[in-house]
Amino acid sequence: MFRLARLVASVAVSIALPLLFVSAASGQIRYVVQPGDTLSYLSQVYATAVSDIVSINSISNPNLIFPGQELLFPGNDNATPDPAPAPASGGETYTIQPGDTLSAIAQHYNMTIGVLQQANNIDDPALIIAGHTLTIPVITPEATPAPLPKLQFPPKPDDSDTEAIIDQMAAEDGVDPNLVKAVATVESGWHEGAVSSTGAVGVMQLMPGTAQWLETEVFKYPLNEDTSAYDNIKMGTKYLQLLLQSTAGNDHLAVAAYYQGLAPTQDGVFYPDTADYVDMIFRVRDAYWPE
Repeated sequence: MFRLARLVASVAVSIALPLLFVSAASGQIRYVVQPGDTLSYLSQVYATAVSDIVSINSISNPNLIFPGQELLFPGNDNATPDPAPAPASGGETYTIQPGDTLSAIAQHYNMTIGVLQQANNIDDPALIIAGHTLTIPVITPEATPAPLPKLQFPPKPDDSDTEAIIDQMAAEDGVDPNLVKAVATVESGWHEGAVSSTGAVGVMQLMPGTAQWLETEVFKYPLNEDTSAYDNIKMGTKYLQLLLQSTAGNDHLAVAAYYQGLAPTQDGVFYPDTADYVDMIFRVRDAYWPE
């Protein structure tokens, strides 16, 4: 799950990051569409109105673009988008309305989801509540966020009891047990008492908001995710199953959503550290539990 600091931190990119080419003749940027991209997201990245993207590329249906499709954007000598600005103190407020998503609010105020999360201490960007008030931070363009540390390839855990619980829960939920083992390895090294600096707990490193939602909306009974490895793995595996269902069984997108939240993932937003995380999950799975 997306957080500013992690117990195990990040390596190379696996969800394909944008492929950029610059045409010297036209000064335009040629971009290869990646899975999950939308025109609204790309319009933010390249500061180009959706209508202009549609016009430049003769797109008949702006709601339908395909992975591998090449798009042109007005460009300059620097083909890489500027880094997301960091928030400064002050700014207006916004009251969340029914049906709002954090990604839509961020788009409206021309900022990233991460900036809104940081300004409002939001654990899970997929969980916002109508009626709550958000602080809309002032943006300092010259400030750039500090890079996160790189993930180190973790050692293979050796705990037969934990492995048995993962196998049981994965079988009950119809989830690849090796994927769950890899997530648990990168998240906590299978340590029941692991607690991150942002409050994520247990083997599956569940954030408090996610755990509360699973208890009240999914299981509908209390669980002890902070003291019971069994309950923690039960909840984390179920959450991964729900993310797989929400991403049409795409395990890479589900893992990305586990880390950064479902809403930005469905909007085609992938932070660099998310890609690092997804890459590490599948490298660990393939190294320790090959098919």
